[in-house]
Amino acid sequence: MSNKIIRLLKVSVVLAFTAAALLIVFLSPAIPVETAASSGGAPTGRTGAPGESTCTSCHSQVTPTGQFNIVAPANYVPGQTYAIEVRNTTTDQSRLSWGFELTSLTGANLSAGSFANSTANTRVRSANGKSYVTQTTAGTFPGQAGGSVWTFNWTAPATDVGPITFYAAGMHADDDGGTDGDQTYTRSAVAQPSQPVVIHHGFADFDGDGKADPSVFRPSSGIWYLNRSTAGFTGMQLGMAGDHLVPADFDGDDKADIAVWREGPPDTAAFYILQSSTGTIRIELFGQTGDDPRLVGDWDGDGKADPAVYRDSAVGPQSYFYYRGSNANPSRNITFLPWGSTADIPMRGDFDGDGKFDPAVLRPSNRTWYVRRSATSTVSYDHWGLPTDTFVTADYDGDGRVDPAVFRGGIWYIKQSSNGQAIYLNWGLSSDIPVPADYDADGKADAAVFRNGVWYIRQSGNGSLRVDNFGLVTDEAVPNAFVR
Repeated sequence: MSNKIIRLLKVSVVLAFTAAALLIVFLSPAIPVETAASSGGAPTGRTGAPGESTCTSCHSQVTPTGQFNIVAPANYVPGQTYAIEVRNTTTDQSRLSWGFELTSLTGANLSAGSFANSTANTRVRSANGKSYVTQTTAGTFPGQAGGSVWTFNWTAPATDVGPITFYAAGMHADDDGGTDGDQTYTRSAVAQPSQPVVIHHGFADFDGDGKADPSVFRPSSGIWYLNRSTAGFTGMQLGMAGDHLVPADFDGDDKADIAVWREGPPDTAAFYILQSSTGTIRIELFGQTGDDPRLVGDWDGDGKADPAVYRDSAVGPQSYFYYRGSNANPSRNITFLPWGSTADIPMRGDFDGDGKFDPAVLRPSNRTWYVRRSATSTVSYDHWGLPTDTFVTADYDGDGRVDPAVFRGGIWYIKQSSNGQAIYLNWGLSSDIPVPADYDADGKADAAVFRNGVWYIRQSGNGSLRVDNFGLVTDEAVPNAFVR
């Protein structure tokens, strides 16, 4: 693929002489002509993809001594654009000119996505319904030793077409003007379609618009008063004084359902759920007196919240998380997750962003969070907060993962999962009730407090103050995120 010169005796000059009608052929001197495998880019169809050749179609091959690699996304989202890199590296100082050609194909060997140049070192070509990207003359980096890097953009297909394979052939040339003594490499890389992660709206988004709704429960009447941001005000009756408020999307319609858990002995304690999709009451016998029902959430990744409790010292010092999954569970079996020990504080949330809740506890004796990540079955450890803090775990940085967070004396201490950095927000009074949630639909939880019937919300989208007068001093603020 480097600049090669061949000598051909092909040029003839024909001179016609009208008088003698003689045809005289003069052979010209040797004239330099550029080969088809030129420095301005390889001919199409030289990537090593199924049915295609490689650089050896034009160049004789010698034993490779370097490396040739493709840096491509492991997963793709339809329609999204990614930067692709093709890299040559070698310690062979005789390699002084570089080239490549790459294409992207579906499993049926059809063109997948489109390429665009981001520098003057690449060019895009099309042939036989396929798209290729190769080097330009400047992109051969003539005389450069050690290797080369090309960067260009690839836009994924508009729809999920299954796994996409990038095929590429590379050339480490000696830049001597001949077709021998060059090294050809081939490489492929596969990008899988990204698995959609279920978007879980807040535990108090009662109209499914992505915004948490300031809402209260009045124990004296058992009425929930909902200040829905899109559907407007409404009131519904469910529960009584002493019940635990556990709103969540139990029926998978992307709207939080009004729900309570009522203590009792085994086979009596129950979740009472008013399903928003049907307007009917669902009763789930689950747990027993002393359990913590604030662990409700999507434990199996199907987009529906599951009845769940945490039982301290369930078997000796061993504590357990229990949940009844709704995903492929026709027998309604209960899943037992041994995690934590006596006096540990349970936490709720998806700490690894895979769409499933992870068992997590804080151990007061060493102030360590222990999280068993469902995506990898590995354990992460974190030191954050004091056992006497109010825990307000939520996704404050919008990366789809819950952040360890506490509320102490009117200050929010948040450790962002996106970068491991801490942020501190002075918002509220020590006597306030924290009610964090995404009230402005920017994908990030907002610091918020409930004080004597008034909601004070710091909107993360613009940092502005929002004040909602909603509820009475004696009302219970409906929990939007996990608060303990």
